[in-house]
Amino acid sequence: MKPSLCWILVPLALLGACGGTPTENAADDPANAAVQPGPMLGSVDLSRPLQLRGGALETGWRIDLAPGRILYRPADGKPVPFYPISPQLTDGKAVYPTETPDGAPVTITLRPGTCGDGGVVLAEVRIGARVLEGCGHPQTIEQVHRDMYNEALAVPYEADNAGNAVGNTAD
Repeated sequence: MKPSLCWILVPLALLGACGGTPTENAADDPANAAVQPGPMLGSVDLSRPLQLRGGALETGWRIDLAPGRILYRPADGKPVPFYPISPQLTDGKAVYPTETPDGAPVTITLRPGTCGDGGVVLAEVRIGARVLEGCGHPQTIEQVHRDMYNEALAVPYEADNAGNAVGNTAD
């Protein structure tokens, strides 16, 4: 056997040995294990995305609340990200003590309850001295991904002829 052929066959043999054998029972496979629910507020899994809303859907405020993401969408302004934090469960309510990028205190409080428009929790949001009230509605992860994709498309990007961002001074 030529040495060059050995250099090809040995890595292939090693790669073939890396493959695992499927388990006989798919339920025993850790990859198929059910995802455990996160912190619960009544029957609401707080590890799943929620959209908090106040006022009319088209003209009111919204907050996208998902693991690793809290985005406030005021009725009349630009979206503001809040520092993402896990909820603290106390006295039958979930509290998210967070802040704006400028350091203003924000407290999002969720309580069990339903709203006439399909909300699954009652929401109170304190941004500084302002108090907003509304309801929390379940969102699918696909809705969150779609919103994030649309937000990324909305960011203006200008490039020079070399493909560099305009204003980029790094060499």
